[in-house]
Amino acid sequence: MPQPEEHYLQKEISVKHQLGKDPVRDVSDFIERVNGYVQERGKPDQFCVYRGEPECYPTPCRPNLFRRGVLAENRFFEKNLFDAMRQNKLTGEKRYLDNAIDAQHGEFPSRLLDVSYNCLVALYFAVTPYYHTEENSLDREDGMVFLFFLDEIFSPSARNTNDNYRAIIDRKPAWCQEPLFQKNIKFIDHTKLNPRIIAQQGAFMLFQGDEAEELPKRMFCGIRIPGEAKPKLRSQLKNLFGIHTGTIYPEISNLVRELTHKSRQLNTQAFTCENELYYALAQLERELDFYLDYALTQQRETRPEPDGEVRQKIMEQNLAHIEWVIRGYRDGLLRFCSRFREEKEVWKAEITEEQLQAVLRAYNEQLEDFSRRAAQYSLGEFLGEELKISGV
Repeated sequence: MPQPEEHYLQKEISVKHQLGKDPVRDVSDFIERVNGYVQERGKPDQFCVYRGEPECYPTPCRPNLFRRGVLAENRFFEKNLFDAMRQNKLTGEKRYLDNAIDAQHGEFPSRLLDVSYNCLVALYFAVTPYYHTEENSLDREDGMVFLFFLDEIFSPSARNTNDNYRAIIDRKPAWCQEPLFQKNIKFIDHTKLNPRIIAQQGAFMLFQGDEAEELPKRMFCGIRIPGEAKPKLRSQLKNLFGIHTGTIYPEISNLVRELTHKSRQLNTQAFTCENELYYALAQLERELDFYLDYALTQQRETRPEPDGEVRQKIMEQNLAHIEWVIRGYRDGLLRFCSRFREEKEVWKAEITEEQLQAVLRAYNEQLEDFSRRAAQYSLGEFLGEELKISGV
């Protein structure tokens, strides 16, 4: 859903806000910047992964499946691709998710977005184009490193993750194709089965729909890497950290501790229609918490004006943006309800009327809670009642 210009935040918090800072000149500057953002944006119950891109794309962080437009030509493109890969022994795996990982690193279109647990690996990709081209071919272009702040992990070997991916590829059951669930961008942990993933300390972000949903601003921020700094950064990565094309293979001595830590955040809920609805509401709750903190920060940082007009305008813009975000979820829920009631006999095995009503009540309760907090902190007139779903 494209965002109206008047609903953009007063201070862009994903990428544009970072551009005014001093440029990154070397690896030390980069690490200091990363650490600062992790301290500023991260929370104790979150973890951070990274992605590097060698150019500043108009639409960054998009899986290549959506850049190539293949789904518009054939909705079952991915299924056909995986079948062809199996036939030609380009993948030996039986599960679609494993096929997708092989496709991703075989340069085929994929709905998976590569990320890394290592910020220096991400920096390597920001200063080095794909290995088919000369490594200095983009040195006149600025690159970007993105930091993603995530709340939970999906295991690539777990049943719920694979059921989810199979439903996307097979396009059934019908409820999983609803636009609301495009917002459920999920982080899939790395696997040690693919040598390139090992080298990159890699993992994936899964985009579920036929179009790439815009990443929530609460989830990421970006660090601009000047083109003129790329040669020095490449040299430092190679000479100081051994990071260059084809040479990085991570140690696994701390694997037990790593897996023990991750198990506390691992999502193991079954892939069901009801759970996906609640997952979407959880994303909304996190967005509301994030934007509340953002609005309060803006409120503190805005200098009081004699007539208060500037401060008032900023508060109104903040609330307009929050309401725009909520409408995206509300529209998705309304569409889902409409489809459910039109085709109840088909959908009744997936979710009951009582379960759906409980989801809608939970959504309305989220808005009531946010309304209370908006009033408590004098954020302005929030249209909570208008954004509720009636008939619950």
